Amino acid sequence: MNKTKWLLVFLLPVQWLSIHLIKNQSLWIEQIYSLKVYPVFFKLQRFFFSALPFSIGDLAYGLAIVYIIWNTVRLFKRKLKVRTLILNTLAAASLLSLFFHLLWGLNYYRIPLNKKLNYNLEYNEDQLEQTLKSMIESTNKLHQSLTHTDSVAVQIPYSKIEIKEQLQANFSFKLADFKTQPYLKNSLWSTVLSYMGFAGYLNPLTLESQVNSKIPKLNYITTAAHEMAHQLGIASESEANFVAYYSCAFHSDPFIQFSGYSFALRYCYSELYKANPEKAKNQLLNLRPGVFKNFQQLSDFWKKFQNPFGPYFKKGYDSYLKVNGQAKGILSYNAMVGMVVAHTLERELAPE
Repeated sequence: MNKTKWLLVFLLPVQWLSIHLIKNQSLWIEQIYSLKVYPVFFKLQRFFFSALPFSIGDLAYGLAIVYIIWNTVRLFKRKLKVRTLILNTLAAASLLSLFFHLLWGLNYYRIPLNKKLNYNLEYNEDQLEQTLKSMIESTNKLHQSLTHTDSVAVQIPYSKIEIKEQLQANFSFKLADFKTQPYLKNSLWSTVLSYMGFAGYLNPLTLESQVNSKIPKLNYITTAAHEMAHQLGIASESEANFVAYYSCAFHSDPFIQFSGYSFALRYCYSELYKANPEKAKNQLLNLRPGVFKNFQQLSDFWKKFQNPFGPYFKKGYDSYLKVNGQAKGILSYNAMVGMVVAHTLERELAPE
């Protein structure tokens, strides 16, 4: 047993070196891994896990936490040697790293979606303002058709189970070819995720997309679409955000469309506010009061779960993203704005 553990420990730096050497081979990763190898893994995982009403990945995380606590207690009771604990930890890290990259993680290094779509991510302030204006107009139009009163928040009439079913049945991203339909599960740890500040996650070992079942429906829709994008091999957070926006904004259901446009609106406003607060505020004057109420509902929800540990969870996730090639870390979510701007300008310039 110890020989196997030492072998795994030896393989840990070998894995890191291998990743460092191949991470720049995006064409190879795209053509061989992302388009051929990964879909096979996903289909197999989908076959075994999709029919289960609970998340295997959630259970695995729960067991891992219990195991960590058990070993900590054994260490303090001196029933476990420090050397043994270090060996076990490094061996486990090696095994997890191997399966993480083999089953999903290499998708971080595939060809960026913007290059495949021929989108220029550079934009100027005027283009950003134009895009924000477009998002506000689309959001307002949908809000008017869904409420008929400008001061009322949109009430999504579907249960979260119905939202899941709608997205699973009609998830589409016409700008890329997804051959296998993704699927969703509500996380068993939704309350814990709320305190951690997370709306959802993809388990990279079981390839299950988990959504925090506690979050408001408006947030639930785009989070579900975001996690489904991850499930289809879109690892980048900015790209998954863009797929979430696109798949919702161009969905057949107007409530889901409203979720998509208002989602992109918030990100575009945030970026314009950083560049020119006055312009951003002026644009927001055109937003219907009822939409503000929808945004306030989201803010009120997350405020309920604020706690001293939340920033540390965010910092840990930020480090995870940076280790996996997303230089901006948690701020990479905002990078979807470049794709939204490029797509919006492309649509507006397209011939009728």
